[in-house]
Amino acid sequence: MKHERVDARLVTPATALLLVLMAIGAIAAIYRFAFGLGASTHLSDAYPWGLWIGIDVMSGVALAAGGFTTAALVYLFGGDKYYPFVRPAVLTGFLGYAFVGIGLLVDLALPWHIWHAMIYWPEHSVMFEVAWCVMLYLTILGLELFPSVLERFGLTGKAMDRWRQLTDIFAVVAMAWFVGLMSLSWTWALVTFIFFTLLAIFLRVVGPHRPGTPFMLIIAGVVFSTMHQSSLGSLFLLMKGKLDSLWWSPLLPMNFLLSAMAVGFAIVIFEATLSAKAFKRPIEVDALAGLGRWLCSALWIYFIFRLLDMLFQGNVGFTDAVSDKLGLFLVEIVLGVLVPAIMLLNRALRRNSAGLFSAAALVVFGVVFNRCNVAWLAMHIPGKATYFPSFAEITITVSIVAALVFFFTLAVKTLPIFPQHISQQT
Repeated sequence: MKHERVDARLVTPATALLLVLMAIGAIAAIYRFAFGLGASTHLSDAYPWGLWIGIDVMSGVALAAGGFTTAALVYLFGGDKYYPFVRPAVLTGFLGYAFVGIGLLVDLALPWHIWHAMIYWPEHSVMFEVAWCVMLYLTILGLELFPSVLERFGLTGKAMDRWRQLTDIFAVVAMAWFVGLMSLSWTWALVTFIFFTLLAIFLRVVGPHRPGTPFMLIIAGVVFSTMHQSSLGSLFLLMKGKLDSLWWSPLLPMNFLLSAMAVGFAIVIFEATLSAKAFKRPIEVDALAGLGRWLCSALWIYFIFRLLDMLFQGNVGFTDAVSDKLGLFLVEIVLGVLVPAIMLLNRALRRNSAGLFSAAALVVFGVVFNRCNVAWLAMHIPGKATYFPSFAEITITVSIVAALVFFFTLAVKTLPIFPQHISQQT
């Protein structure tokens, strides 16, 4: 399938507004780095994490899941009809992870130490695993996106063949390196290297029906994505007694992974619909309806899993100890999970772009609200301490979202990201 750029002006009133928001956020970031977290935020010992972790990092990572869910659906499970969504989803994922890094940078008390995970290798650290997963997966997303750059400059011959060769090598080395880091055993790294090398050779032999498909890159991306999506939930296992029992569970890693998979489908529907409207492109009704079915299944799996988890933990009785957080829980589960799951059971609604978009938007809201609950709103704070984001926190978050939209728009206008249509509205 051929791809094309969006034929539109680079500078519009909308992009100008995005640039203004980015500039305001940049000024707020300069203030934050110049005067520190204490002067620029309302964070405290009681609330060390707030808007930046809840939205910019935790939600950002979840909303970037569209890249790995779409790639897995197309390349590993044979969902060829969803291929038009691959490049936009990978682009969204790449930008999402890049700006997650920026959000983390402004939140760190010592941001100039962010590179330390590359040289200090602790034996037991969830964040060490997350840091390396994110770095490696961001690189993989960049490699997955690189063919659009080659096509942009007409380098579709030897350069593309070299890209395919190098991506296999990188994927195998990256997974072996990661296993070595996590186990601190280069014996296991060697075993992993041999295993994935043999797998790469096997896929080259048995996969002629899809020549040129970077199977190993896709496999590596899925592996790293599933690991760090769940590991972010593992981080909160340390907060038993502080995180409300409606959210805390020994199965938090699986809850995070399942919700990320669901929102991965939702964000692709959300982005595809908005892109079609913004750039006056045809809406892929059949493919989006198919994604709606996958999203519906993912939501019901997540809901049933979480309900069973709560039953096992004994948290369905909603005792007085948790009643003050019950409203947050109901908003998250009812609006963000149950309502869209029920909506998507209707076949006619799945084929209606407005209805499908509404369901996907509710899922996006639900996952963002879930991450904010876990990282911030559902914490039990001694002495009833309060927290509301400062002006700098809000403006930096808004500017990060604006930057993501701006660079997505810039990319689709300069690179062949969307599939080529015979007739396209202008």
